[in-house]
Amino acid sequence: MEEKPNYYSILTANVRYDKRLKANEKLLFSEITALSNKYGYCTATNSYFSELYEVSKKSISTWINNLKKYGYLEIKIYYKENSKEINKRKIYPITNPIEVNVSTYGRKITEGIEEKFHTPIDEKVKENITSINNINISDKDNSESNNKNRFNYSKFINSINEAANTNFRNSSNNRKLIHARLADGYTEEELIKVIKFKANQWKDNEKMKKYIVLTTLLRPSNFDKYIQEVEISSEPQKKKSNTSSARRPERTEEEERLYQLRLYASEHPEIYESDTEGNRAIREELERLERNRVKGGGSPTE
Repeated sequence: MEEKPNYYSILTANVRYDKRLKANEKLLFSEITALSNKYGYCTATNSYFSELYEVSKKSISTWINNLKKYGYLEIKIYYKENSKEINKRKIYPITNPIEVNVSTYGRKITEGIEEKFHTPIDEKVKENITSINNINISDKDNSESNNKNRFNYSKFINSINEAANTNFRNSSNNRKLIHARLADGYTEEELIKVIKFKANQWKDNEKMKKYIVLTTLLRPSNFDKYIQEVEISSEPQKKKSNTSSARRPERTEEEERLYQLRLYASEHPEIYESDTEGNRAIREELERLERNRVKGGGSPTE
């Protein structure tokens, strides 16, 4: 596990006010500056950031690519000797992208960054921290309109409870889970559909109804599978509207096994909760079959 830094993080004005960047991308930039304080760069992996912010690695990759695209990050990849396997990645935060030639990895780009972030309380850092904490009058004037644009978690959780006949609270943990799945690109409608589907599926099952909690339903590893279940369950409805001549293609042996394992996993979420040898074997087999499905062209398994 990466060591969490004790240094100040920096959110420069050009990043802070760049409307092309999302709030999460700005937060990630700030975290990278904190991790870069000691050497001028950070080596944290996408997995580390994914666990830190409780989002998928795909989301982290998108945030990093956008920061790089707009000139706020410089990334250098090191490969193992005589191999294409990545050994290390260095991420350099760039506080003034206008003055940096981002097409050049050499010269004094890294030297300048290392010099700027070598110590947490040098003059440059003090200047940036002061500029971050000084909110001007126009920021205060806009605070009310910003509040109006904030996501209404209370209203959304009420919508979930009404649709799924649940009683979830508007807690900070539940808000974090909802925010993380929305940040992954799922819609509010998809979240409600999944929660309603699983709540109806488990509500009369004494063993399973204890899992009708958002920590289980909205966990990244679970939600991806549950959304597929919802889509699969709607397939028969769609097919009824097709002509009678349209026939469902037969599953291969591997597709059938994947289908059965998905059903088993949906009924036994404890395989993701417990790290027993049997549960690990099931998860590994699911991952192997999913990879083979994608390599084979992603044919659906119903």
